Amino acid sequence: MNQSREAPKKAIRAVSCPNCGGTLEVRAAGWSVSLACQYCGSILDVSRPEVQIIERHNRAAADFALPLGSRGRLFETEWEVIGALTRSDAGDSWREYLLFNPYVGYRWLVEYEGDWQFGTMLLDRPEDNGSSVVWRGQRFRQEDEAALAITDTVIGEFYWRVASGDRALCTSYECRDSSLSREESDGEVNWTQLVALSDGHVESAFGIFAPEPPEAPKRSSGQARGYALFAAEARSEASDIPALLGVSMLTILAGLLLMVGFAGGSAHMSSIVDAPFGRTAEGLRVGTITVTRPWQFVNVMARADTLDNQWVDLDYSLVDRATGQSIDASGLVEHYSGSDSDGPWSEGSIATTTQFGHVPKGTYDVFVDTGAHRWPTDVPADGTSSAWGTPSGGWADDKPDPVPVEVTVKTNTMSDGNFWTLCLLVMLMPGIAIYRGWRNR
Repeated sequence: MNQSREAPKKAIRAVSCPNCGGTLEVRAAGWSVSLACQYCGSILDVSRPEVQIIERHNRAAADFALPLGSRGRLFETEWEVIGALTRSDAGDSWREYLLFNPYVGYRWLVEYEGDWQFGTMLLDRPEDNGSSVVWRGQRFRQEDEAALAITDTVIGEFYWRVASGDRALCTSYECRDSSLSREESDGEVNWTQLVALSDGHVESAFGIFAPEPPEAPKRSSGQARGYALFAAEARSEASDIPALLGVSMLTILAGLLLMVGFAGGSAHMSSIVDAPFGRTAEGLRVGTITVTRPWQFVNVMARADTLDNQWVDLDYSLVDRATGQSIDASGLVEHYSGSDSDGPWSEGSIATTTQFGHVPKGTYDVFVDTGAHRWPTDVPADGTSSAWGTPSGGWADDKPDPVPVEVTVKTNTMSDGNFWTLCLLVMLMPGIAIYRGWRNR
């Protein structure tokens, strides 16, 4: 179905009003059930071969902005006004216009004190959740108490039998620029989604007067505008992306503050150890660290400023003074550089961080086992060149000096992985919204 097509010219059925003899045109022949006479105001039943008068009505009381038969283009579809009615509750009155397009069906325009809302059929009903309802993942909260709406004036044609004096119990639910209306009448419940239209939108579409500069969509301000006789669905023109991004950034900031707060008290110590070539230096004592929380993260950072085409293996141990139990982890510092046909290159880093997760409260002695290696040929235990021979350019046969490595131990740290996972999850919804907005451009 191509909604952007112009509405076709359809067969128009002509009937005669039994009350005044006036000739009336049925624009949606085969669809409409009732029709109001434009001459005497009588409401006629056009669903039978013989047209019968159902009720007389004073049409002079009707004051509608959109004349019957007028056409306008909304949401890339041309609509024709085929029916209109006025309704009221204890404190407000409003007008509702029935729109028709043979390719799309029926829609509604609701007018309240110069503001307009648009509605389309709602086929899937919201889930009731007390004072709110959930529809397609969005929560709509009840705006006011349920009110009794009465139909006062009816003109035009409709696909069900409608008459002045009809009553319906109406409840409105709000979510930003969109609202849902629940109407219950004679044991039947209908739901409507209504979307606010910007100032001058309807007037421009139907040629009531010259169009005004476009403005942002207006919010629904009264329960009356939330009432309609049939269910509807439409997409709001307002963008929620800035609000989503703002909430996401606040959530990330709050998460970061919580992580820092739960990291606990701060402890810091540093020492320099020598990593020898050709062997492993075992049990080098770095210092003592105290964990003050029941559980904390402990970071061990190693930095070797003189490292070039070499790497250093590091095996850490946190030994609890009270129990003698050890918590172990490994680290590696490596840095390589050179030049080839594409030019100079480098790889690795002279610094690395190893994190101990959930270290229990206590005092710990920190030890490290370390050994250095070089590339492309390693230094064997006797300190001579590799058994594979000295490469072109030559490695010295004497044993290289040990590599000094600064080891720093800190508490009051947090897990970088947890933080970036939080960022990814929080930014997921704004990312989806931005992608859908881009796809719908």
